[in-house]
Amino acid sequence: MKMAPLILFLPIFSMVNVHSRQTEFPKLAGPYLGQKPPGMTPELFASDIITVSTHSVAIFSPDGREAYYVPWSTLKMETMKLANGAWTSPETVSIASVYDAENPMFTADGSRLYFTSTRPLKTMASPEKSKFWRENIWSVARREGGWSEPVPLGPEVNSLDLHWQLSIDDRNHDLYFSASAGETGGRSDIYQSVFSNGRHTDPVKLGPAVNTDGDEDTPFIAADGSYLIFARKPGADTFSDLCVSFRARDGSWKDAVPFDGRINSKAHEVCPVVTRDGNISSSSA
Repeated sequence: MKMAPLILFLPIFSMVNVHSRQTEFPKLAGPYLGQKPPGMTPELFASDIITVSTHSVAIFSPDGREAYYVPWSTLKMETMKLANGAWTSPETVSIASVYDAENPMFTADGSRLYFTSTRPLKTMASPEKSKFWRENIWSVARREGGWSEPVPLGPEVNSLDLHWQLSIDDRNHDLYFSASAGETGGRSDIYQSVFSNGRHTDPVKLGPAVNTDGDEDTPFIAADGSYLIFARKPGADTFSDLCVSFRARDGSWKDAVPFDGRINSKAHEVCPVVTRDGNISSSSA
């Protein structure tokens, strides 16, 4: 079934209750949890199923048959799956059974899932320190019946602080994320880590077309790498708006421009995600 892409993002202005686990989970069938595709005006996505008070936006697997999101109340990743024509009730993902797991993002073929977590690294003295430790980027590989054990990315990436939302392009598996490195520029800037020879290399901060003296964070890279959507907060007393920068033919980034009032509001807009266009197929009841 061909579906137009959805732009999913978190408007931080209110709290909507997640569907009560004490009641029967509703039958949901069809793409994107069976929700009606929106028009040009943004609408709350599955507000009676997924809470707006999430710490990372809902994402879908490349085949559209799995949804992942992170409730603010637990910071533990949950999933719903399309099985026998209907979406299953939410379950905690295995990688979040003990430690937090947030900001999920798939590779193009769905075989690997990246996420952030404050779980302890092997170099830490004790697991108890994890709750006081900053988060790092981890990944898991899909295995029959579940996911592999989480593996942290190398120190090239994880040496930086604040990896809030990450994104991976389909062409090269390059990684984009926001970080605070104490360098010149804003308190938070967007970086690119090129994937080469089976590893992510030293991150490079994107140029002034994207990063400013304000805060830039929560990037989303287009599957083909042609555009980058991210949140920009110009100053301490301002709100975050979503902006987009398009890649020029020479590979450089054009000056980012904010979305208009149909997307940006008087609240904070963060964590943009665009679903894959034309690649979502599913069974319907």
